[in-house]
Amino acid sequence: MRNIMNKIRANRFENHLVTYAILYFLLLSPPRAFQIKINERANGGELAKFPTFFIVAIELVVRVAVVLILAASVEAVMGNTLYETYRMDIFFVALVLIGAAHSAVFFLTFNNKQARQVSHAALFIYRFVRNSGYAVLMGFASIVPVLIWNWDHELAPFKGDSAITIYLATAGIFFVLGIIEAKIMNRTPLGSEAKPALASRQSVQSQ
Repeated sequence: MRNIMNKIRANRFENHLVTYAILYFLLLSPPRAFQIKINERANGGELAKFPTFFIVAIELVVRVAVVLILAASVEAVMGNTLYETYRMDIFFVALVLIGAAHSAVFFLTFNNKQARQVSHAALFIYRFVRNSGYAVLMGFASIVPVLIWNWDHELAPFKGDSAITIYLATAGIFFVLGIIEAKIMNRTPLGSEAKPALASRQSVQSQ
């Protein structure tokens, strides 16, 4: 089992760079601030001299900007009326807020310690916040069939309570599953593996 988990850990997204890039720029995957700082130091980049929290902030601004550009593009394609009718702005605002919360709790959890030294309580809080955000987004995904059905039958997108009911039920189920996952999983989150390397380089430079 340990060998299987190590293979999963070693191959997460490495062979699916396009998928990872999409998840990254949609704020769904963890930030890569630690790895960015390592790369900047190795290449003598401008960001190397800035504290990690500044790099986290810059990274978040770039990712949020990509989401906002995507939102503007979707609005341009759909038209302002359809965009507002289907309440796409609520989805993109939720995406940005969840991504910001994810980045913040990731930094607060893994910045001061190496990933393997983070307490179980801190890891649980991180996974709870992350999984709660995912539950909210899964709720949005679950109502897409309802919207398609209403459109096909020439009904208002949110006519009746079916969309809200399905959203709440789906989000609630994934919220409970997220708590269970946060409680039982002990896998190091993607992106936090760079923290030991960063701490190691800092200690070498200080000697």
